[in-house]
Amino acid sequence: MNEQQPIFTPEQFRAQAVELSQAVAELQRRDSVRIDPHDPFSNETEFHSYQPDYAEIVPQIRIPGCSIPLRANDREKGRIRRYYNIVGGFLLGHLLLSNLIFIGLEMLALFLIRLTDQAAVAELPVNYDDIATEYFTNSSCLVAMNLLVFGLLNVLVFWLGCRATKITIPNLFRTKNFTVLHALGYISVIILIQFSMGYAATFISDLFEGVGITLYEPDISPLPEVKNTVVSAIYSILIAPVTEELLMRGFVLKNLSRVSQRFGIVMSAFLFGIWHENVAQFLLAFTGGLLFGYIAVKHDSLVPSIICHMIVNSAAELSMMFEDYGLEIGTYVVNIIYAVFMLVGIGVLIRMLIVERFPRATPHQSERGLRQVFASPLLLLVIIGHITAIVLTCVFSD
Repeated sequence: MNEQQPIFTPEQFRAQAVELSQAVAELQRRDSVRIDPHDPFSNETEFHSYQPDYAEIVPQIRIPGCSIPLRANDREKGRIRRYYNIVGGFLLGHLLLSNLIFIGLEMLALFLIRLTDQAAVAELPVNYDDIATEYFTNSSCLVAMNLLVFGLLNVLVFWLGCRATKITIPNLFRTKNFTVLHALGYISVIILIQFSMGYAATFISDLFEGVGITLYEPDISPLPEVKNTVVSAIYSILIAPVTEELLMRGFVLKNLSRVSQRFGIVMSAFLFGIWHENVAQFLLAFTGGLLFGYIAVKHDSLVPSIICHMIVNSAAELSMMFEDYGLEIGTYVVNIIYAVFMLVGIGVLIRMLIVERFPRATPHQSERGLRQVFASPLLLLVIIGHITAIVLTCVFSD
């Protein structure tokens, strides 16, 4: 009888044992790998200290061996859209409430003016409504109402939005690696942007004028009266920069950066631009918003963007004030300072573009960014609403 041949030769057995050992080692390695919740997509171009915890979107990434696929599943998409829709919902509420409150206060103010005038004059002129409206528009009351309505609503939406998305407000001010030199550099860049976008707005306006379309440009210069100037300065230099940065670079940017910092910076800057509802201010707000968003992410703080926003508004306010009051020496000094800062800004901007890093998006992040915006109805509604307002102001600007 022939002897039964072995299933494996000693060499084959050893080879199988080595393969099994390697497979076990690979499984152990995978089980030991943990995804960093603050860098779930292994993106070296992002500032990890700024990134929110991605476990709030994908809780299982804390489990060893978990991996994130290229395309998000329905549950992950739903949680991403939830944050996008929260941003859109709060901005939509801000838009509706600010307009309703502003219209209500304007009607109340005009009503009180009428009562006062009726008590002083027996009969009001036929065109009284036009006179009262012009008086109200040119008074400090209008600027004061802007200060009150938009300032309070900016802070309220910021606070409620942070609570709804569990953002710790004190953490938004934990400034990192921000020095006086950084501040001067960023200020020089934003002044360069302000100057450049002014010329760009004029160029675009002339192009539209050539085809018979007059772009709406808001008259933000107050009448040369001390009371108007003071109220306008308080709003432009203090209230607007602080409250707008809280809302746009605090609540909006933080939530839109949950997947990708690049997407968050660009989208929050775009929202900030269309929020102004005219082409001229869109150019400055969008490009300035890119800088403000970048430095907020880089330094993990709202302090740098607030400082830069206050400085650029102060420069514009001073320039208008000197021009309105005919102070030629003041205008001359401001122009010299502008020129110096712009020259420095060119160098700083070149260095930032070459040396510093603007966050890029990995393929995984790109799948979860703009595509999810189109599936987030509240955020889409805000975008459509503001763009529609820009178009309507162009059509009916005459």
